[in-house]
Amino acid sequence: MIKTALLILLPLGLLTACSSNKASHDGPPAQASVPGSDKPALPDGSGGVYKTGNPYQIGGRWYRPMQSLSSYDESGVASWYGRDFHSKSTANGERYDMHALSAAHKTLPMPTLVRVTNLENGRSVIVRVNDRGPFVKDRLIDLSYAAARELGYDNKGTARVRVQTLDAPTDTPATPVSPPAPAPLLIAASPVPERAATSGHIYVQLGAFSSQANSDQLRQSLLAQYPNTALYPKQLVNQTLYRVRIGPFEQMQQIEQTVISLQNSGFDNTIVVIE
Repeated sequence: MIKTALLILLPLGLLTACSSNKASHDGPPAQASVPGSDKPALPDGSGGVYKTGNPYQIGGRWYRPMQSLSSYDESGVASWYGRDFHSKSTANGERYDMHALSAAHKTLPMPTLVRVTNLENGRSVIVRVNDRGPFVKDRLIDLSYAAARELGYDNKGTARVRVQTLDAPTDTPATPVSPPAPAPLLIAASPVPERAATSGHIYVQLGAFSSQANSDQLRQSLLAQYPNTALYPKQLVNQTLYRVRIGPFEQMQQIEQTVISLQNSGFDNTIVVIE
């Protein structure tokens, strides 16, 4: 993958060497998951900064990083990278952790949160784009080993996916074969420019309960720190689910800060939802 050198314009020959032959030598970790943890999270962003970058050339092809971002929604082929790049620097200065939910993209600003959906099985995960790549054929995105495992293609190598920013419309989502598990979130508070959320329709959800009493108890416990916590009932065929949510939010950075705080308080299954 391209490292921080890309953004400070070191010779492109060095960059190409960093990004070539990954697919033929890389692989999964020696063990399937981090000891004591079966729920991968987003990287904490330590050492990382907000980066866009200048146009750059790899393998005779020019790439022009986006200077701003709004409602990105593209489909294509995803690959993944693992142990050969574990603990090495990413393009925005973070450390690559193959056990965390991260990704490399050729042009998206870094960091950017995106939802990646495996179009072959309907599974979905939210990842943090903090690296550049992939530069193999026409692949769209390169996910960490943990993210590929969440999407169910770690043993396959590649998969057809849909990549969306969290403020992208979700009127035509991929139909899942089975309900995907909620994606755990841990987002670092990097110095990212304020980006507007989608017209007040993005929420941080802590859970959905069949018991109104249990959900209201959770809501009450959060009100002191998060005054905009509320219950959002959803009527199903045979029952009502009471969803505990914080929001709506006006800025993406507010979402990141809220999720960090919740994660530090022990809420490991927090998800971001758009309605």
